[in-house]
Amino acid sequence: MVLTPTVKIDPDDMVRYLLYQQFYYGDDNIYGRTKEKFEHIEGSGEAINLFYSLITEPIELVEIGQPDQYLEFFNKNIFQIPKEAILDKYIDYKNNLGSDMSRGIILTVIVGESLMEIHDKCFSATIVQLIDFIMKNGSLVTEQKAEIEKRIKLLYGKSNPFIGMIYSLSFMEFIGNKVQNQNIINKCRSLLEKYYGLIQNLIVD
Repeated sequence: MVLTPTVKIDPDDMVRYLLYQQFYYGDDNIYGRTKEKFEHIEGSGEAINLFYSLITEPIELVEIGQPDQYLEFFNKNIFQIPKEAILDKYIDYKNNLGSDMSRGIILTVIVGESLMEIHDKCFSATIVQLIDFIMKNGSLVTEQKAEIEKRIKLLYGKSNPFIGMIYSLSFMEFIGNKVQNQNIINKCRSLLEKYYGLIQNLIVD
């Protein structure tokens, strides 16, 4: 059964949109890359809102034209990001667009890129865990590791829904750690192992 997402976002709340996109649509449900696949995690909505409060605490720095200071805050208090690379991208946009550079573009470059760094690093870490899980549970030898990695990449390239859920759950686990919610951390860890097993069933002969 597919549930209809219920959350509504203020059109002006670009940061919330960037945080929620393809990940959270309400009702404590965490989605994969599409709305057809999701997992219910009790309290996840509240945890996401707490995380939203953390990343928007100094958002006025972006609004008043000090994105470098916002990135410094994010780097020190939220997650290690390549702040210089993100700032360079912002400057490129500003030089090219000038007064046409909208608030939405600014927030997408500064906040969106920072959030994407978290997504990507968390996902990469869980893929390492996935490979270790498959190697151990499948009693595979080292020589088979490259083939397992290749098959996982193929699933990723085909937008496999299990891979999509791992992507989102790894981010939710990060948020659970950031807001210190052990129940969410435990639930995410359990669900990640569930999807590790499902992927193992797909790729191990």
